[in-house]
Amino acid sequence: MALPSLNAIRAFEAAARLLSFKDAADELRLTPSAVSRHIRSLEQALGVALFERGFRQVQLTDKAQVYARRLTGAFNVIADATDEISVQGAVRKRRQKRVSLSINAAFMNLWLADRLPRFRAAFPDCELEVSIHDDRGQGGNPRADLRILFLSDEDDDDASHLPLVSLIILPVCAPSLTKGAQALRRPADLARHRLLHENTTSWWQEWIEGEGVNGVDPRAGAIFHDPSLAIREAVNGGGVALADNIMVEDLLAQGLLVAPFSIRRKIPSRYVLAVRPGAAALAGVKQFRQWLVSEIVRHKRAMQLD
Repeated sequence: MALPSLNAIRAFEAAARLLSFKDAADELRLTPSAVSRHIRSLEQALGVALFERGFRQVQLTDKAQVYARRLTGAFNVIADATDEISVQGAVRKRRQKRVSLSINAAFMNLWLADRLPRFRAAFPDCELEVSIHDDRGQGGNPRADLRILFLSDEDDDDASHLPLVSLIILPVCAPSLTKGAQALRRPADLARHRLLHENTTSWWQEWIEGEGVNGVDPRAGAIFHDPSLAIREAVNGGGVALADNIMVEDLLAQGLLVAPFSIRRKIPSRYVLAVRPGAAALAGVKQFRQWLVSEIVRHKRAMQLD
């Protein structure tokens, strides 16, 4: 069949990716009604429905989900090819010191943010554009120059990823919880303290079972769906959190948190750095990558990681 209108295809791809006609219109600098018309014309050309339209929301049909993924990949290929050929252009030269970074909130808020002054001092001409994605890499800026991803070892099968740091987990709490009659001295003492959970109680359950601790209910305590909030509650003396090395390096060094036990358990997860194809040659990307690797080396030394 003849290729449908590229404008209609572009409007559909944006609406499918954002699941919003309004957001797609903002991205494409169109009106929502124009996006809607483009998509209806595409549906007519293809002879299939692409969206299930509801009150204030739209959902992709099953066929449209596959179509949308392939279109997004195709547009990404076009964008990468354009970036690669335009690296030496005058406009690109003016823009190449602004680096877009997509990262998860815990890595940003608990570790990277307080190190950025060192980056600014080293590279004052390079600016960052930071967006936040979740632990699955969803959200944020899918077209970011650099993405710091939290992945399980078995899911990280992309040879282009630069491994940054593998993770250990350890119980942490405020120093006050290690003093007095109820002091935390051994894992069994957790029975007298409130557990703080990150998203799910399964982390504590696995840790308690793995250490053979009896008399501690791993399902008790508060659940926080933002790791930063669980750590803040621990700093405030609200209980014992199970945290990874990235989350607690600075707070341990500042004495705001302590590790009541010497137990450090490796988990099959790590942070990796993904570079957008076409962005590796940009000066700012090279500078941030080099700086980040040096900061990770300092982190491993401070946390006594192999």
